[in-house]
Amino acid sequence: MAGIRDVARRAGVSATTVSRVLNNDTTLSVGNKTKEKIYQAVQELNYDISKRKYVKKRYPSIGVIATISRQSEIDDPYFSDLRSGMEEEARRLHLGMNRVYNLSDNPKAWHDLDKLGAIIVIGTVDEKSVQKLKEQNSQVIIVDNPDIQTEADLVYADFERMTKYILRLFVEAGHRDIAYIGGYNIDIDEKGTKSFNENEKRLRTYRQFMQEQGLNIRYKLGNWEPLEGKRMTDELLAEGKNFPTALLVGSDPLSVGVYRSLQTAERKVGSEVAIASFDDIEIAEFLTPNLTTVAINASEIGRVAVRLAKERIDHIRDEPVVMTFPSKLIVRESFIPS
Repeated sequence: MAGIRDVARRAGVSATTVSRVLNNDTTLSVGNKTKEKIYQAVQELNYDISKRKYVKKRYPSIGVIATISRQSEIDDPYFSDLRSGMEEEARRLHLGMNRVYNLSDNPKAWHDLDKLGAIIVIGTVDEKSVQKLKEQNSQVIIVDNPDIQTEADLVYADFERMTKYILRLFVEAGHRDIAYIGGYNIDIDEKGTKSFNENEKRLRTYRQFMQEQGLNIRYKLGNWEPLEGKRMTDELLAEGKNFPTALLVGSDPLSVGVYRSLQTAERKVGSEVAIASFDDIEIAEFLTPNLTTVAINASEIGRVAVRLAKERIDHIRDEPVVMTFPSKLIVRESFIPS
């Protein structure tokens, strides 16, 4: 079936121009010949204009479905920045974003999803739930869940690449006993039921890398909170065998707990135990020694998710888009690569 991009290519114009002409946009300055080319391309390709009209009847609003509570979003700097970026971009594009759902809500309250212009899903929703969402609204953008196989726009940070990069730097610095401290991957279905598993991107990459290098795999998992970071580090210390010379930690909040545990045990961060983490939240620079961590532009990820939603609302494209955002390692005192 022909899409709007096919019409645009046949007419020799942009998809945006086709969209505005077919919707009789009176603010568009375009000649009659161009319009004729567009309508001729529509006829030749049997493009269904009624599909356009249906899309334009939708409200210019975005529905946001989150897998964590609003309070958790506020407490977690990554999700807070992500949401701020989305809200700023929605205001800039004059889009409403006041319909926010959490997966703990009653699914019956989602009866109006088909009236929204697009849906942005934040977090690891399971495959079946994404498929059910698409039955109500086909314009779906998923943030932070690269493993989804259902056709949708995907936007996520390059955790896998950066995990490999840090581990490679550890090995080049002479570390062989490297442990990972992180959180469980939590898949959530449309009813809010949580499923805990070990398929989290950073852990998965860590295990693969260590296996390829022939190195011993040691990891601890829990919740993504500072107290859990302390608990898991305490467990590593209590095992009695040689403590790892390097720790890869899944997030900066977890690293705060890791620091507390090591300081209590009088282990020196940096000289005895190298630590690298993810997020680059404000406190990372003020830990002692300050924390080497991956800076993730969460606000820009949020902005791009909204721009993709706008393209869906305007029906500029039909093909799904996959975007991986590059991150940067901020080197500080807890681990200085050789």
